Amino acid sequence: MDQPNQSLFNRTYLKILSWVVAIVIVVLTASNQNTTTLPATELADGWIYLTIEEGMDQQLRLTYPVTPAYTEKQTQQRLALQSALTKAATKQSNLSLQWQDDRVILTLPIPQPDNKSSFFDFENLLSDLTFSINQYYPAALQRAAAQRYLALNDIEELALSNLKAQLPAFLSTYIEPINTFNLFSQRPTVLFILKEEQQSLINPIVQQLAARYSQSDVLDTVEQSDIQKTPIRINLQHRSTHHLYLTGQAIRADTDNASRTLTFHYVNQAIQPLIENSSSTYRLLLKPASPIGYSALSLVRDEALKKALNSNLQTYLLENFNSEQLEQIKTSLVQKYRKQLSTPLGRVEQLTSTLFYQEKLQSEDEFRDTLNNISDAQIQTNIEQLFDPLRTIIVRITPP
Repeated sequence: MDQPNQSLFNRTYLKILSWVVAIVIVVLTASNQNTTTLPATELADGWIYLTIEEGMDQQLRLTYPVTPAYTEKQTQQRLALQSALTKAATKQSNLSLQWQDDRVILTLPIPQPDNKSSFFDFENLLSDLTFSINQYYPAALQRAAAQRYLALNDIEELALSNLKAQLPAFLSTYIEPINTFNLFSQRPTVLFILKEEQQSLINPIVQQLAARYSQSDVLDTVEQSDIQKTPIRINLQHRSTHHLYLTGQAIRADTDNASRTLTFHYVNQAIQPLIENSSSTYRLLLKPASPIGYSALSLVRDEALKKALNSNLQTYLLENFNSEQLEQIKTSLVQKYRKQLSTPLGRVEQLTSTLFYQEKLQSEDEFRDTLNNISDAQIQTNIEQLFDPLRTIIVRITPP
């Protein structure tokens, strides 16, 4: 006799299935929450940190503050210093460099304590680097002078040079430019990247760092002065046949970064149709730095640009404000941030930057919440300030 067919979805199967579904939901929820990321343990008050990252080689990152180059003379000196230090670093085993406008990052492998042939000697390292830098610097300075002479033949480079020369006026005190003698004098921000915590490895290095630097070696905070009361306007001529209009502002690296970044991404997209219809080319630059950096919009075209360009751009952006476009930009920025945090190197790079500015590294969810909390009205206010005549430095360059 034929056996009666039994339902596939009997009670036992349904019980198992419900457990499987529950487990999948928990796993997916946990993976999407992403509420924490790469914590850093403070080893010394506000300047030495440890993070555990199993996906990277063990290394030490020292981030030294450097004064950005504002004047042409400082720019030449900065280029020469970068060239000399880069050449000096090639004499050191596995030493790598990263230069930013307001900092230089030295990355060194961390030898194991039992490796007698690779003992970490911090004082000897800095002494060797400084000696080599002083050897290479004079020739590098000559090359930098020639390099800048050629660079200033470019109309946009000339405009940016004049913009940056105005920035020291926004500081409350004079800042000593970086040079071969004071490059390693300021206390760095130090980050240990280890696969696991090893006090026998950490302690000797921390002792050497502490012996070299004290609280007195911390770079003094320089306050930004009040907004200029008189608009800064610079008019120049250039042998180029093009007309250039550059509008810029002095900005700090530690003031409302997310709102400012979001505003610049929005402006960059929103003005594209307007610029393309006017047969112009443009660059939007965001260069925050400590103690002072800048933002700038540069427009170049064959015909003369209107004097009321700032107010025209402001009016166009505010009258055609697109909330949907802003939301798309927020989504795109979150995706980029997720990608940044998805790799060991990306996480360490982000952590290195946030520790230098004494900020907190945000998880993906925290970053998303930060952007979502920025309203349309805040972006519109930022746009108004971006083109405010009292806040802007305007450089115009015309043919002879």
